[in-house]
Amino acid sequence: MSHDAVALLADAPDRRALIDALAAAGRGLRVRLVADGALVELVDEGGRVVAAMQAAQKLALSAEAERLLADGIADDLPAQPYWVEARGADLPGADTAGVVGRFARRLAERLGGSVWEPAPGLDRRDPFLEGATGHPAVTALTEQAAVVVQDRPLVPLSPWIVDVLARHGRRGLRLQVVTPSTSRITHALHSFLMSPAARWVVQAPGGSYYDGFSGVRLRWDEREAFTVDGDARADGPPEAFRADDADRGCQLHVDLNVEHPADNGLVLGHSVELLAERLGGGPPAVWGTAEPLPQEWRRAVFTRTVRNRAPGQTWAAFSGPPEGAREDGVRTFAGTVRVSRTSSGVREAITFAVGYPEGAEPDLSVLPSLVGELTGRDVLRTMTVRRVGGRADLTYAPHWAGLPLPVGMALGQEAVAVIGTGRALGAPVRPLPFGPPLTPAFWYQVGTGVEHDSWVRFRGLMAHLHPDGDPGAPDREPGGDPGDAPGPERGPGHGDAPADSAPSPGDAPAAAP
Repeated sequence: MSHDAVALLADAPDRRALIDALAAAGRGLRVRLVADGALVELVDEGGRVVAAMQAAQKLALSAEAERLLADGIADDLPAQPYWVEARGADLPGADTAGVVGRFARRLAERLGGSVWEPAPGLDRRDPFLEGATGHPAVTALTEQAAVVVQDRPLVPLSPWIVDVLARHGRRGLRLQVVTPSTSRITHALHSFLMSPAARWVVQAPGGSYYDGFSGVRLRWDEREAFTVDGDARADGPPEAFRADDADRGCQLHVDLNVEHPADNGLVLGHSVELLAERLGGGPPAVWGTAEPLPQEWRRAVFTRTVRNRAPGQTWAAFSGPPEGAREDGVRTFAGTVRVSRTSSGVREAITFAVGYPEGAEPDLSVLPSLVGELTGRDVLRTMTVRRVGGRADLTYAPHWAGLPLPVGMALGQEAVAVIGTGRALGAPVRPLPFGPPLTPAFWYQVGTGVEHDSWVRFRGLMAHLHPDGDPGAPDREPGGDPGDAPGPERGPGHGDAPADSAPSPGDAPAAAP
């Protein structure tokens, strides 16, 4: 069980301020520095990690704090506040909520700023939601899963969760995030929890549990952690999973793979900007490898970060301006990008989502020109576009929002060459060609994202393009490597609904630079 507190400070905390705040948190606790001081843990006499505090991050926009915490919280803050987050475990005999609250409030008193503490929403009677492990974010470890409990209204892909992915995901453990039914998750966290190796566990009113994406009822298992409750299948999803009025907008989701020749002068991020400007109405505002997204979007800085981590992969999230800093005509948008080396160059696997309120419709006419520009730059490999019901603010509640429906798919020149131009032209969905006639790229418009038979047409298109079911094809079906191609992907226990491709916990991003 988490007890979280965030201090938003006018000035960076110095050593004296931190010592004073740690002393105020709990004088009977021992201080332990982790990761060269980037994390401070408070440990009791029994060796239990009672609370942990992260190093301060300077935010490029105060509105990023408002996006993740609460409307109005940034009104009295400087333009670039410092974010310090503290987290406590739910332990018998320990006032962990008091510990993290006192720490955050003392920092704000000394340095100026505000403190955010969420009201509890979880029923705390279940013993598997209590306890501490060797990781401050992990409430329980089983043979197969690491369980993170988050009791806050909006759950981000925090550095806590990123570190759990890095530490336990590479050991083969699944990630399970437990929230109340009143919580929502951000687009960045949504991307990870859609992986087959992760699960969003939701506590319904009354204390039962269900999968936040499919509504499948869950039960606790000492070996697997939360797993499908076979005895409850006939009961159907709980009442809390029913669609909510706030979910009546829609979202356009794009999975784009581009590849560049390896070159010392290569600057990454242009395709991210192209998606943002064409579909979102403006360039990205902030980015980072965990939320809050602390850095102003600059392609040169992003490229330098990727180079510093090569030859390993770099995963990052980005978003447009938060509501308080958004100009007219710019929509809510967010996405992720994973950069990796391939045998022939450098690949960017991009997911992008843009939100529309109820009654607003995506402008699908920009999609062919987007394919044309990517083809002209000789970077396009594959692109798929889907429409799904949901919140316009790109947060996700544990409610049914309907199946994502395909809009279209693009194949770059290399993919068309592998398939064969004749077969690609003879598809049941007539393609729109781009580029040279002898080496074209194709855009296949399947529908507008509202036709109920669009998946039939999409699967017919896939069957024509790859009749042998080649697993290396760029349009691979669920279970393929999301870094290689876009396409529907769902994990066991999540139902059969298609969804966004997502990185696996084993591909977790490193800590933010």
